[in-house]
Amino acid sequence: MEIPELRYRIVTLYWGNINPKLVKAQARVFSHLGLPLEQHLKSGLDHGQFLQGIMESLADDEIMLSIDIDCLPLNAEIVRRALLFAKRGGLIGTAQVSEHIDKTRLFTSPVFMAVSKKLWCDLGKPSFLADKVSDVAQQVHDAAQAAGVNIEYLTPFACLVPRWSLPDQTPFGTGTFYRGGLFHLYESRVSPFTFAFYVVAADVIAGRKTDIVALCRRAMMRYPVSFLVAKWNRAKRMRKLRLWFSGLTVKKAP
Repeated sequence: MEIPELRYRIVTLYWGNINPKLVKAQARVFSHLGLPLEQHLKSGLDHGQFLQGIMESLADDEIMLSIDIDCLPLNAEIVRRALLFAKRGGLIGTAQVSEHIDKTRLFTSPVFMAVSKKLWCDLGKPSFLADKVSDVAQQVHDAAQAAGVNIEYLTPFACLVPRWSLPDQTPFGTGTFYRGGLFHLYESRVSPFTFAFYVVAADVIAGRKTDIVALCRRAMMRYPVSFLVAKWNRAKRMRKLRLWFSGLTVKKAP
């Protein structure tokens, strides 16, 4: 999909602890939709710092569309619409709250968020970094809201495993589907539900609608053992980290 009237970058950050299969699946979906995606492997880099750096590097007429590594567009139109919305001076993103900070404060999450360099500069270049009172990119949203900027929240309409709620009690969680055409797995590093990501990716590439009910049933069948699988995944990840660290510290014999 070409959008000749726009200059933009679609960017995602991931660390080395993400399954390469998931990274490739996201790349294949974007390639199928004809969308240019920059997947940045930068282990240890803070998400907010990454977004801040991308925004600072943009040309004055460019737009940044951020997307999580475990998020997929289900169609090209949602990307086009988000970019055009940002081009007109608005802020658009997935609706989210941060339970660990304030579950009553709605904001546009960088799970999928489009903002222009011009708007960011007009707002005084608010920080993308998280702090004690704001999550990643929440300060950008709050500055836009205070300035009366047109904001569109992409809201959930279904999820495989409800875990949290927006202020209006709309649930979201593992495997959330958003209006307009987005899917977000959440916590992909240790999730026992990664199968859903691959199913959705395959459906997009095949040009068919995902059977959300069937996917929910499959998730519910796995749910009773999901905590054990998550712990096992964490244990494997920690073992890999320990082996990697020991390789750095062990000195060769003279």
